[in-house]
Amino acid sequence: MLEATASIALALLVVAGVAKVVEPEFTDGALRATGLPSGVGIVRVLGMAEVMAGIAGLVFGGSLAAPAALFYAGFSLFTGNALRRDVPIQSCGCFGREDTPPSFIHLVFNVIATVALGIVASTGMTALPAGTMAETVLYVSFVGLGTFASVLLMTRLPTVLRLTRS
Repeated sequence: MLEATASIALALLVVAGVAKVVEPEFTDGALRATGLPSGVGIVRVLGMAEVMAGIAGLVFGGSLAAPAALFYAGFSLFTGNALRRDVPIQSCGCFGREDTPPSFIHLVFNVIATVALGIVASTGMTALPAGTMAETVLYVSFVGLGTFASVLLMTRLPTVLRLTRS
């Protein structure tokens, strides 16, 4: 269970990093709105670092999951601060979309990812458990579905919840 949680968080970090490299404008705007250092170049470097941290954690696990845990801790602080201050951000830029404002769902996901990756990093556990070829294929498929579901959870569910309150 812990391996799957960590693997989904790592895969999502890769997806989010690629989105920041391809479409850095949304994250740049979010950083600027919260008063943090910003710029398209900064966001692209951040995105590339996320991709590298996610891949290293997925492939090697153990202490190489620590940078990913630190990214998620930073995301938790950013999201919590934006929510606490009620910063009017149209998008946090996580997934290169303009309609993904920071939400409580983001915060909870980020905290869970921070804890899971911290445990993986501190125990030396691998994110991808060893097994037969069939078990590995099933595991990777599950992580792919979990990553896709996580993107939907953070990009679509807040909108649906907002619409149901209206």
